[in-house]
Amino acid sequence: MRKTISLSKLPVRQRHLLKQICRLADERGLSVYLVGGVVRDLLLKRKNWDFDLTVEGDGIAFARLVADRHGARLVVFERFATAQLVFQDGLKMDIATTRRESYAQPAALPDVEPASLKEDLYRRDFTINAMAIQLLNGAQSGRLIDFYGGERDLRERRIRVLHERSFQDDPTRIFRAIRFEQRFGFRLERDTGRLLAQAASANLIQQLSGPRLRNEILLLFAERDPVRTIGRLARLELFRFLHRRLYYRKNVKRVVIAIPKALAWWARRFPDSAIDRPILYVMALASGSSPLVMKAMIRRLALLREQAKNVTVGKSRIDRALKKLTDTKTIRPSQVHRLLADFSDEALVLLLAEQISRQQQVRLSLLKRHLAAYVKNRTIKTALTGRDLQTMGLKPGPQYKSVLGKLLDARLDGTITTEAEERAFVQKLIGLAG
Repeated sequence: MRKTISLSKLPVRQRHLLKQICRLADERGLSVYLVGGVVRDLLLKRKNWDFDLTVEGDGIAFARLVADRHGARLVVFERFATAQLVFQDGLKMDIATTRRESYAQPAALPDVEPASLKEDLYRRDFTINAMAIQLLNGAQSGRLIDFYGGERDLRERRIRVLHERSFQDDPTRIFRAIRFEQRFGFRLERDTGRLLAQAASANLIQQLSGPRLRNEILLLFAERDPVRTIGRLARLELFRFLHRRLYYRKNVKRVVIAIPKALAWWARRFPDSAIDRPILYVMALASGSSPLVMKAMIRRLALLREQAKNVTVGKSRIDRALKKLTDTKTIRPSQVHRLLADFSDEALVLLLAEQISRQQQVRLSLLKRHLAAYVKNRTIKTALTGRDLQTMGLKPGPQYKSVLGKLLDARLDGTITTEAEERAFVQKLIGLAG
């Protein structure tokens, strides 16, 4: 099926660039196509300004021409016959040669060779992503090229693979199927659902490297409704690929469901705090597991250092902190600071979600008050430093840490507010020590 698609809804910058690229392709006698997600989203009338172009010819050579013409930075991936251009205003665009792929074994990276546009589209994950728009009329419009029924599948709201080996060739497509299903509110076509289940049963996901698996999980949890996505993963029994003893128990489910409320409160109170939402959901899933399971999950996902540190917070530390913060109204600011000082913002949001999940309104209000005060005060520092302590007659040694810690406690609790009061406080401590 071929029909004309207007490109007038694209941003002016992208339309202008496509017009120039189209003119350059005409000069070289080449056909240039928009491919992938941007075509799908144009048909769905959704915003997506991540542009991928493919060329029936030498895509890398054409990318070099575009880069030279526009002063763009070029990154070439010879193995995949692809190049990425980064323009001076930060806009990015991939240009590739139309190609076919073959896989030496499941989950391996593909071997590629030049091919026709039809073969190029056939190698893609799902029919809704296997359409192209041939740029026409100076890129004011384009001709939709849909060999495999992608537009029909969009209308009928279904996710469909192009061939039976799709999930075997690339098991990351299991997670991508769920991501698109949840993002668009689509359903898996019957045979696609069967093939996905077969691939999962064959443990093909185990053959994915840690970084590739991590990337797919974090992309899933970056979607608009991670709670629903997590429920879908649980029903498909896919968490076992993170660890065989990772279970979506009721207490963990309650915390996951509470995270959106915790995030909303946090965003209102601390709008400048950037929460890593995908890793927060990983933390929630891991929070009910043993330290051994957590460590194994970290290894399996090849988590980065800060991500790993977050995941190891653990339910025991969360429970301990909640008990101290919500059992009494008399806890001092300095005690709160010591309790939470090594909690990341993600861990603080998880702490809040845990308390929300318990449906104890009085304790929740108390926790929110403590969190608000802690975040407000955590930048407080002492005026005096170790060098000041030395000039005041205190010999360098381990006592510095103790004295400065007591000094900070006094600052946080409001019993000291000026440098002069700090000096008097230190002199008193030195006198007591003497």
